[in-house]
Amino acid sequence: MTSEVDLIAASLARLQARIPELPLDDVLILRLILLLAHDFGRVLEHRIRPHGLGEGEFRVLTALFSQPDGAAHPSDLCARASQSPANLSRISDALVRNEWITRGACESDRRRMVLRITPKGEALVREILPPMFVGLRELYRNHSVAEKHAMIDWLRRLIERFDGTLEPAPAGEAP
Repeated sequence: MTSEVDLIAASLARLQARIPELPLDDVLILRLILLLAHDFGRVLEHRIRPHGLGEGEFRVLTALFSQPDGAAHPSDLCARASQSPANLSRISDALVRNEWITRGACESDRRRMVLRITPKGEALVREILPPMFVGLRELYRNHSVAEKHAMIDWLRRLIERFDGTLEPAPAGEAP
């Protein structure tokens, strides 16, 4: 039986036959990362959707949960949860509506907003996350700590190098 990875590799090899300058290994790495991201996203969605959460909402909730006092300013959460300010506002509304977080004025600067996870939100994170650890441990069980750290290092360097490398050209400009 041919795996999805084999099908992707074969397709890219055919593409390279038609466009010889195609950097086969580079494109294959990108496609494999996208495949993993899709698969991880599908599993995460399966775990959180029954609780009425989307991926962005779950990331914001866990970002607040990770804070020592369970609170953060929306602008700080944008980077931690990979959300735009507009999307974070929509996500915050949904989380407040479900009573998983509260929104209020910052004590030190009344012009700033602060989001805080509620006990109900903390209980939800504690219910959802631990069962996910079982699958992750199984996924990585054949990899040593050194291999995992090497993978983290490689991905981190790739992310740092990505900054602007593959950004689309502004409208009207040639790539």
